[in-house]
Amino acid sequence: MSGRSDYEERKQMKIERYKELSEKASNKSKEYAEQHRKISSAIPLGQPILVDHYSANRHRKDIERMNKDIEKSIEEDEKCNYYADKVETMQNNSIISSDDPKAIEKLEQKLESLEKYKTEVKSREHEPYELYNLNSEIKRIKDRIKELKELEELDFEDINFNGGKVIHNKEINRVQILFDSIPNEETRTILKSHGFKWSRYEKAWQRLFNKNCIRAVKYVLERIEKQGDET
Repeated sequence: MSGRSDYEERKQMKIERYKELSEKASNKSKEYAEQHRKISSAIPLGQPILVDHYSANRHRKDIERMNKDIEKSIEEDEKCNYYADKVETMQNNSIISSDDPKAIEKLEQKLESLEKYKTEVKSREHEPYELYNLNSEIKRIKDRIKELKELEELDFEDINFNGGKVIHNKEINRVQILFDSIPNEETRTILKSHGFKWSRYEKAWQRLFNKNCIRAVKYVLERIEKQGDET
């Protein structure tokens, strides 16, 4: 079975984290709003700044503080909504991730549903584009199922090169490039340009395991080797 063994756990952890961030931002928004209310309540309604009065500087500072508090309250409220939207998106997301160990099963269920819907569409009057779009989506799902099944059968062997090695970490569904020492800037640029990202947790340059990744590994190693020949 392909995918990440910790897929659901990681997904739930992200959801909980976004919930925490949303609640934290909401509380901060309320705090700033309350600070604004307290300051404004101490200033008589419509009271202008008494320029020649000893209270003028404090009045100006209170107004400045009130403006900052209301700006921060709005900013935190926007953060609250941002993280709340991310929670809702993750909980209701119908996109099937390649990291999901049940991706093939879910895709096959989706394909079955689309095939049934196609039969229904063909049995009634419909716009030509409706069947065209449906066929395109069915083909996309079939191609994806085929690709994932092929990846399950693919045995990616470790590759040793001068200065490191490449491995397939099946537990997290990633191909990882491990260096014996920190790669130079040019090598890091090569890695980034081919979709590899540095993982502090894994201490490796990695990307999702798929056919494009395998091709990228070849190009990266060729360029790293060429770089070594030039030095």
